[in-house]
Amino acid sequence: MYSLKELFDRRNDKTFGEKVAAACWRYAKVLIAQHEPTIEEMRLADKLISDEGCGKEIKKFQIAATVLLDDAAMTANDETIQNTVETIGTKFINLQV
Repeated sequence: MYSLKELFDRRNDKTFGEKVAAACWRYAKVLIAQHEPTIEEMRLADKLISDEGCGKEIKKFQIAATVLLDDAAMTANDETIQNTVETIGTKFINLQV
């Protein structure tokens, strides 16, 4: 588990942020590829792709992933990050207006 300072600083971790952005793009692909995605799913996919890895939606996912992965901080591999991003996305879909 991170110290509070480490947890706060993780929001600016470039390598972690790039992994979260790539995981967001993969999640957007899953949403778009569905047979009949909802409007909310398409809105979220559009935001994730439009952010190009550095926008506010990606940043929100990075902070959420940081918080969710706090207990697994040292063992967060690509698969863990991808699964975490998908969990976040599933919870955030209904926020799309």
